Amino acid sequence: MTMLRLPSLTRKQLFALAIAVLLALPAGTAWNLFARSFAPKLELRVGRGLRGVVEPPKTFQWSWQAFANGDNQRAIAYVATQAVPIRNGLIRINNQIRYKLFGQFGAPGILRGNGGQLIEKPYLDEYCARDLASIDAPLRKWASQLRELQDLLESRGHVFIYLITPSKVAHFPEAFVDRYPCASSKHDREQKVPAFVAMLQQAGVHVVDTATLTHSMKKKYSFGLFPQGGVHWNQLAVAYAANALIAEIDRQRNALVIAPLEWTYKVSSDATGEDRDLLDLLNILLPQPDYTIPVVSYAPRQCGPEAKLDVAVVGGSFVHTLSRTLASAACLHGLKSYNYLYLGLRGGPDYKVLKGRMTAADILPIGNADIVILEENESVFPQPNGHAVALYKLLLGKN
Repeated sequence: MTMLRLPSLTRKQLFALAIAVLLALPAGTAWNLFARSFAPKLELRVGRGLRGVVEPPKTFQWSWQAFANGDNQRAIAYVATQAVPIRNGLIRINNQIRYKLFGQFGAPGILRGNGGQLIEKPYLDEYCARDLASIDAPLRKWASQLRELQDLLESRGHVFIYLITPSKVAHFPEAFVDRYPCASSKHDREQKVPAFVAMLQQAGVHVVDTATLTHSMKKKYSFGLFPQGGVHWNQLAVAYAANALIAEIDRQRNALVIAPLEWTYKVSSDATGEDRDLLDLLNILLPQPDYTIPVVSYAPRQCGPEAKLDVAVVGGSFVHTLSRTLASAACLHGLKSYNYLYLGLRGGPDYKVLKGRMTAADILPIGNADIVILEENESVFPQPNGHAVALYKLLLGKN
């Protein structure tokens, strides 16, 4: 049996290339370690950056204890591996192989449901643990506390709205509950939001329930109101939610303070941003979204007095696109959005970052805003901690 032999010149070229790579890799790593301290933009990287947040180990410390318990070794290994120029590409290749061959995700906490629907595990855990009997008392207490907060703000002449946003698992339960263990009853899963809304209304709290609104439109369109590769609601769901908020503001003021939004949309297969946030977290080499999403275009308008309104939106990740829509399309140029209350501040017509992590002194002006919108996702309440409870305690001086 004759073996195919490469020409000697080609072998030399391959050998030279292998030597060059072996020399370039440690050299590039050393350069990145050096450049990181004075010019991070000059670091050498091969492949797209990775998505997600990984908690780094403790920093290096000059102490025997840090060496003895392995903290320093982990710190050195972390810094060195982060500096490898081809690290991103290698991780994506590894994740791609695991995904294609075994259907496994390199990103912990992301689950795949029927039809390729992706979700983060905590959302499914919450949905499958809903128990109306056990949360009845906490929900009633929270409704009473929200009424306290509302009374405080209304005594100052301000508008208060408690906003409930939807969960993807509650929108597509059929994609997940039959695929993963789900101990809660169908009744308790579906009745959590209606039960709490009834309590809020009984307590006199001004609530806008965009969770029920979003779920009610599930069959209205050829696509759901959550993208297959994302965890947040899509642009069309946000448009309806924005108008629901505007209608409630006008109702409380008994006037057309803000005109409702008008829009058109087109169906696109080019998913970007929040429409593929979970897909991007997989960090695979060739992420290929094969689903459609709506792209909303708002009718332009002439801004009026509403542009001067001081609007404070306090919420989690579901309020970003909504706040941007209100600030730009609805002319609420004075809107400020507090990310989980303390984690960051955005605002203005361009919804720019105004500040990073904030203090209690930065939060207190919320109590003087013309309009205060407090958002919680249906997967969150009731909870003893979080941005909503923190706002309640801060403004009412509770400990």
